[in-house]
Amino acid sequence: MVFKRTGDVRPSGSEPPFPMQSVRTEGSHWNSGPTSAAPAAAQSRSRTHTDDDEVSVIGNDLSIEGQSITIRCRGSLRVNGNIQADLHSMQLEVGADGSINGSITAETVDVHGKVNGAIRGVNVHLRSTSQVDGEVWSQTLSIEQGASFEGRSRKVTDPAEIAPQVTPNGRAGPPPLR
Repeated sequence: MVFKRTGDVRPSGSEPPFPMQSVRTEGSHWNSGPTSAAPAAAQSRSRTHTDDDEVSVIGNDLSIEGQSITIRCRGSLRVNGNIQADLHSMQLEVGADGSINGSITAETVDVHGKVNGAIRGVNVHLRSTSQVDGEVWSQTLSIEQGASFEGRSRKVTDPAEIAPQVTPNGRAGPPPLR
């Protein structure tokens, strides 16, 4: 497995470009993020997620490559980097700069970037900037004008057949294949 980070890397001990804070409130998870002095762009959220959602992000300066890798997320996952792995999440968004070479299983899949592999989702949205090469199994599929889709689509009537399954350890997992 190889993790690659591109772009500038700060020397050890250097300060981040804006102040960071970590806050823990009773009954919540650890939160760290930019303070109010941070640029507004760093504080913005995707329009597909509410402020109450926790979103895990694989940034555009990160590549994950290897064999037989599966990335699992119990909540929402946004991919802006390059991934060679299978992804399982409740909600998955592939950003315009994101690229996935592997299968995707999620309740909601929102693709703005590139996907080469099978997509299984209850609701799948291929946005105008998306490039998808593979099979799409979904209950609902929307394809915006300008999207590139090369492959097959299959309408599934039972969402349990394609939705991620929660295993006893709480991780999202692949649905059973039939």
